[in-house]
Amino acid sequence: MKGGKKPDLVKSKVNYQLMGNNSWQHADSLAELNSDYQRFYLSNEKGKDSYLLSKQMAKDVGSLKQTVDLADRATSTNTDSYYWPIIKDELTDPTGFTFTSFPFEQDTSVHGSFSGEIKVKINKKDFDLGMTFYQLTAEGKYFELLYYIGRASYAKDPSNRQLLTPGKVETIPFKDTRMTGKLFKKGSRLVVVLNVNKNEMAQVNFGTGKDVSDENITDGKVPLEVEWLNSSFVNVPMKILNQKNRS
Repeated sequence: MKGGKKPDLVKSKVNYQLMGNNSWQHADSLAELNSDYQRFYLSNEKGKDSYLLSKQMAKDVGSLKQTVDLADRATSTNTDSYYWPIIKDELTDPTGFTFTSFPFEQDTSVHGSFSGEIKVKINKKDFDLGMTFYQLTAEGKYFELLYYIGRASYAKDPSNRQLLTPGKVETIPFKDTRMTGKLFKKGSRLVVVLNVNKNEMAQVNFGTGKDVSDENITDGKVPLEVEWLNSSFVNVPMKILNQKNRS
């Protein structure tokens, strides 16, 4: 700006448009943007059409079990993750687990990068995780916020592969997801879809512990068995909006 005053549109280091009310919001850093968050647990409590995305962790640790035949080329999992279309009438991939929160009681800004920990027990040394996040509007539309795909063995350190121990409960952290900013109007729900990533758009991780590029279909003779523990959680940065900061 040649030493001139910055326009209000870029007055801070982080400037973003809040989808849903077409307003511009500002923060001094991504850390500040993510500092106010609500933690949601991926419970095994069954609701009407999905499992409950709960603000409280269950007193008793339970799990949801999933089996994936990695050698089966006729079937795929985690096929709804890419943003197309962004707004859906329904979720069409039945292979994973869907978790839905209670309706939001007030207009809320959901903004920043999601993070959390997925607790799992598997029968192999590695697998690829897929998560997709949606706003379910009061009108019943699914608005995709973002998705996350990660290799479990690199979750703790992208530069150092750490294989999982078969049969042991492991913690898979995730953070630094793609930033989003969306107004959740009163009555909206947050939806999380949890899955194993195995489809034609991705390299198949057979979980042997070898370099995945050196694996082949014979390494998938034994299906992947996953137990998703209900102590898994997602941190969602958000802020309840008042009348003053809605525009």
